[in-house]
Amino acid sequence: MFHEKLTFARNKLVGVEYPRENLFIAHGVLDDDIYSMELDVEVEAPHFEIVRINGVMKRITTPECWKAIPKLQNAVGLSLADEDFTSKVNRRVGREGCRHFATLLLECCDTILRAATLREAETGGDLEDEELHRRQAEKMTLLHKDCLAYSTPK
Repeated sequence: MFHEKLTFARNKLVGVEYPRENLFIAHGVLDDDIYSMELDVEVEAPHFEIVRINGVMKRITTPECWKAIPKLQNAVGLSLADEDFTSKVNRRVGREGCRHFATLLLECCDTILRAATLREAETGGDLEDEELHRRQAEKMTLLHKDCLAYSTPK
């Protein structure tokens, strides 16, 4: 039996805070053998609009990587509820800047939506309430393709 040595590992970690009504802040970390970066994203509900974003690159591969940090600002003003949110992030942050930042930003936004879902359930009803799921599915379009419970309501 042939065993290869593990030569690459990537970790992503995202935490979300709810410091005040209608504000979610995600802190994301991507760390692997090549890259290390962090991202802070502030999103305001009820429209789930990105209002602030800051990123730091701690380990990079080329001097060109630093040019991607200002491109994070292309995400300010985007709404997580937009049906084309993922493609906008991939284009405006990923293609114009850094695809790893774009991936981490999408992870942060996904985590914010899940935190908002839990927050709404805690304040507005039972997690198994069908009406709660219907309302959430209408505004959480980023989750439509990811979760059967939040697929587009019929």
